[in-house]
Parts: sequence; C-alpha cells; structure tokens
Amino acid sequence: MTNIPIRETILFYEPNPWVRKGLRALIDPEPTHYQFVHSIREIDAVLKENEKQILIMELYNESENLYDVLRFILTINDFWPKTPLIIFTEVTNASILAMLAAEAHLSLVAKDDPLDCLFEAIAAVDTGVGYRSPGIQTALTQPVEPLSNSEWHMLAMMITDTNPQRIARITHRSYKTVSSHKLNIMRKLGLNQVGFMRLILAFRLQHPA
Repeated sequence: MTNIPIRETILFYEPNPWVRKGLRALIDPEPTHYQFVHSIREIDAVLKENEKQILIMELYNESENLYDVLRFILTINDFWPKTPLIIFTEVTNASILAMLAAEAHLSLVAKDDPLDCLFEAIAAVDTGVGYRSPGIQTALTQPVEPLSNSEWHMLAMMITDTNPQRIARITHRSYKTVSSHKLNIMRKLGLNQVGFMRLILAFRLQHPA
C-alpha cells in the first residue's frame, strides 16, 4: 500500500493509537489537512469552525460507548448536513451495520477489508453516493426499519439490564409495555431472541468501564 494524496480536509475519530499512527502514514500530509479528535463534543466543536470536512470515525472510543456514538451518527445529518461521513469500523454485528447502511448520507468500511477500500470511500464523497466495502456488503443480510425514540431509550436500558421486570419498575411502565417495545425492536431489526442477545452483547463489549 502506497501513500495516496487526498486533497480534502479530514477529521478522524479513532480510539486505537496504532490505527491513528497507520492513518497518518497512509495519508500524504502535503495536500491534506487533517486532525484527530477524541470525543463527540470535540467533533461538534471542530465542525462549527468548518462543516465541510470528511469525518472518518469508529463507532466507539475509550470514553464513549457504541450506543451513544451510533445515536450521534444517525442524527448527524440533522446538524451537519454538509459533512461527509465514513464509518471505518471493526464492529461486525450485522444489525448495527444494517442500521447504519440504511442511512444514505454515510459510507461504511470494515477495518478487515484492504485499506484501498477506505480511499475508495473517500473518493466516493464527491459522488454523493454512500460506499459499502466488500466486508460490509457480506455482513448485510437484510434491510431494517428505523427505531423510534422510545425504542432507542428502551434499547439503552436493555443494554445495561436485560431484565424486563426491573426495567418496568424503573420506568414506571407495565411489564407488558416493556415486552412490547422489545418485540418491536426485534421485529424492526429482523432478530430472533438469540440475535437480540447478540446485539445486546455487541453493545456491551464496546462500553467504557
């Protein structure tokens, strides 16, 4: 893999220091302005100064969990519509990737794919068409429906506590209502009980201590 000049301004959100080092080595620094940020708050602050940057980001870091970053990504177009977004991730859960793939405003690149795929995603920015790397395409088995705000809230609670009876007590809702939300989430994401537990586990594995 050789250095490829990219005449764009790029903003990186990447938790792994080795990946950060590799990205610096891969991108020709002369025509490229880039910087690394370490929080969603920093992303917002930098984009306030210049919204027209390519944002390349992982789905979590050492201080922000996958759930919060995913919610930020799914709403970013409401706040920063001029910011091209590329998800460069090691997350492999098909449901999470499908939720992202449903968003036309972003591109998806698996870290296990050749690094050429990342540059192809950057090159596709000017076309306005979201890029999907081969590994992402293989992982995507079926489209999903978007979750409502209440379903996202319920999913967040289930990530920390899968017991619907305790969630019902905390939220002052009936057990039937909590179970109904869970079934709706599973239906929209095309999951059975095993698939749902795998989704919960995927969120928990990328949750800062």
